[in-house]
Amino acid sequence: MKTLLIPVDFSGTTENVIKYAAGFSCDTHVERIILLKSYYVSVYEEILPSPDFVQLSAEDIDEERQKVASSLKILSKELLKKCTPNIKIETVVSELPLVRAIHQVIADEHPSVVMIGSDNNPDENDSYIGEQLIAIAKTSSIPVYIIPCCVTYEKIEKALVPCDFDVVSRLSALQGFRDPKKWLHPDLMILNVDPKEKHSINNEQPAAGLVELLEGYDYKVYHSHDKDTVNGIFDFARKHNPQLIIALPGKYSFFYNLTHRSITNALALNATRPVLILK
Repeated sequence: MKTLLIPVDFSGTTENVIKYAAGFSCDTHVERIILLKSYYVSVYEEILPSPDFVQLSAEDIDEERQKVASSLKILSKELLKKCTPNIKIETVVSELPLVRAIHQVIADEHPSVVMIGSDNNPDENDSYIGEQLIAIAKTSSIPVYIIPCCVTYEKIEKALVPCDFDVVSRLSALQGFRDPKKWLHPDLMILNVDPKEKHSINNEQPAAGLVELLEGYDYKVYHSHDKDTVNGIFDFARKHNPQLIIALPGKYSFFYNLTHRSITNALALNATRPVLILK
């Protein structure tokens, strides 16, 4: 894991992501952190008055851009103080809308992961980036690491991986993190989410496939037959206390099967653990 991309908006939520990233980078082989600030001014804002009946001039817009760039430099210096000396901190100010700005930086800089924050209450977002979280998570071409606003960094020793054994091959996405230089190499808790009880605990067929897919990992298989998939996952997490929940890629992921609203509610419900969405 060489490069982290962190969109920022100077809110309390993204300030917490910065603190988390500092601890995370000290435990992994992160070489570079990119702080991205999207400063998008639509043509309507340039030619129409604001809600306060003040029309923005070109000078006003340019002055605001300079303030953003200055704040971003200050934030990068504070982050650098908390990281190991060999980590490089870079800043990017984009005039594209947030999601497009993230896609552009991914294309230009090839980061390994996008790290973003989520607010506890989906109806009272502190962060503009938090409001765009679902769009970012669903459209990003690289893994997205979601940090709830109240979470402080803990070394990742246990990770929960919910998985439908009908598509156990999705676990192959974990193979890219097998190299200890790229990942923390935690013990994995593979949770068979099986509300219809199609796969019994004694069924050895999925277990045989796991041996090859998870070669090099220490793991244990668990089973959940909770009719509410999300509640079943988070109830298991409360009992076993992993430092991370990993959502597998594709349409069979528990994350992608949810609606926009239920994803937001699920992330708010899971306000004590980060979620890593693989691609």
